[in-house]
Amino acid sequence: MEGERRILLVEDEDDIAILLSRRLESEGYSVTRVADGVQAMQAAMRLRPSLIILDLMLPGGGGLSVLRKIRRSYLTQSIPVIVLTGMQDDDHKKQVIEFGVEGYLQKPYDPAELLASIEGLIE
Repeated sequence: MEGERRILLVEDEDDIAILLSRRLESEGYSVTRVADGVQAMQAAMRLRPSLIILDLMLPGGGGLSVLRKIRRSYLTQSIPVIVLTGMQDDDHKKQVIEFGVEGYLQKPYDPAELLASIEGLIE
């Protein structure tokens, strides 16, 4: 099931998730949306996407805990992760980057910047 252009979007805010999914699909990506940490790990292990876009504020286990699990599992540790968050805390950002994320964008985000990051990691 590994697809070259498959993205797992982990976002609990419906409006953001819908807009972002539509935008990515219009660019030719296959997008699977999940809204919490438990679903995120299950989907990451099952789909083995090309890339994960991860919100940090999630029900069912915060994004940091999901990121920790992604990086510890041999099935998912090599999947690039872009964090997309509304958090403005520099200490938190530093902690996230130490986990080895490939991108970190704050909401409200620039769609062009996000697409360029994705393309740089997948293409």
